[in-house]
Amino acid sequence: MSSSRLHEVISLLRPSDDEAIMVTNAADIRWLTGFTGSNGAVLVAGSRSVLFTDGRYTVQAAIEAPSTEVRITSGSSEANLIQHMVSLRPRRVWVQMEAVSFSLVESLKKQLPSVIPVDIASVFSKLRARKTSQEVGSIKTALAITEQTFSEVLPFIKEGISENQLAAEIDYRQRVLGAEGSSFDTIVAFGPNSALPHARPGGTLLQRGTPILMDFGCFVDGYASDMTRMVHFGPASSKFVSAYDAVHSALQEASKRVSTDMSGAELDGIARQVLTKQGLGDLFSHSLGHGVGLEIHEWPGVSSRNKELLPSECVITLEPGVYLPGNFGIRIENMVHLSPKGIRTLNTLSTDLVIL
Repeated sequence: MSSSRLHEVISLLRPSDDEAIMVTNAADIRWLTGFTGSNGAVLVAGSRSVLFTDGRYTVQAAIEAPSTEVRITSGSSEANLIQHMVSLRPRRVWVQMEAVSFSLVESLKKQLPSVIPVDIASVFSKLRARKTSQEVGSIKTALAITEQTFSEVLPFIKEGISENQLAAEIDYRQRVLGAEGSSFDTIVAFGPNSALPHARPGGTLLQRGTPILMDFGCFVDGYASDMTRMVHFGPASSKFVSAYDAVHSALQEASKRVSTDMSGAELDGIARQVLTKQGLGDLFSHSLGHGVGLEIHEWPGVSSRNKELLPSECVITLEPGVYLPGNFGIRIENMVHLSPKGIRTLNTLSTDLVIL
């Protein structure tokens, strides 16, 4: 376990000797210990921390979490953790409610009826939002692979290619370039399909005069990239170009004004106002962005719902978009690092519309 990260958690929560911390979210376990297995749970009690996992991960846990005490058990790691916790008889247990099952919480209450469970989901979200230079470096490497992939697939775009074929080529090239895998299901959408913000690639074939939306990313060292770019196959209509320019302006304005002195809601409002002035505000149907790290969607949200200030050292996406049902959709997405030394757009690839 990273002693500095464990110290961060303990310093923030300040658990007493009769309190325990259950960590069951996979990304948080990785952040704390380095362990990447699919079956794991961590118990922190006093100055002691234990990783519970099963026999499949005996060697892996020793390699990935050399600083952590590991207990190899059979069955659910979470259930075994609770059994161990019973012997400690804690007064209060800090639990990640979004990462445990209802039955597990009920088991905890049954075996420790006097215990007080306290939700700590937001604690880890906020700790993980502040990225170290090493974490930012991994994100930048992942983004460089994503950007190079975009450049390399452009010659592959020909009339008659399907969305599925282009998506497969993107996934393949990211792997070849060194990615551990895609950070989410690659989105490739032709023509009217691009008006679906979370379109799924299918068998639609590319025709001339068609816009192409590509939203994809990859993992490096467990850290994600996320980027969206638009291509127009053949000449674009004036309506499309006008809408593209408006989305591009919204991205530029948000990129210019983002700071740790504003909330996610304020930043979302800046981009939304640009589109509203162009008569497109009602067509921007999602939030402006989100945090990125070990998970593709992390805190802080860049949305009207997040009234908290954006934290220093976080990495966020800025992805304004407009969607005209039955016609086309446009989204442009960059990644931004909010460093104390200044705000940096991590992308190096142009956001200009590519016309093939």
